[in-house]
Amino acid sequence: MRFPITLAVLVVSLASTLSCSAIARHHEHFAHKTLSESVSDDPISGEWSVVFLLEGHHTPATFNLTLDGNKVTGTANSEHTGPGTVRDGKWEKNALTFTLDFKNHESIAITGSLENAKLAGEFRTEGFVAKWEATRK
Repeated sequence: MRFPITLAVLVVSLASTLSCSAIARHHEHFAHKTLSESVSDDPISGEWSVVFLLEGHHTPATFNLTLDGNKVTGTANSEHTGPGTVRDGKWEKNALTFTLDFKNHESIAITGSLENAKLAGEFRTEGFVAKWEATRK
């Protein structure tokens, strides 16, 4: 009678050890994933501090972007424009394009790319073209 109980305890103990080992390996894989690996998987989702550069003036704004495949969605906000939403957003081959729509401001067409962890490019609105840049918050 002693042998079956001892065997059962051994089997349960071995199963528990193997299960814990598998869980530890799973968590270790994600713990060793570097920031650059996760950023390269999705380099643009998140909150960005933006500066629109126009005729010597710097207008601050915030972009909140979300990448799903190559589709970009999100919001923008600045004191000048108020809140806005991203329309027709795309991220392809390190190129970002979208239009910002606002309730109380003309739409702004955004183009840009990512270099050295910084988004930058051009924007078009109200009949002119100027530069913008953004860093992750």
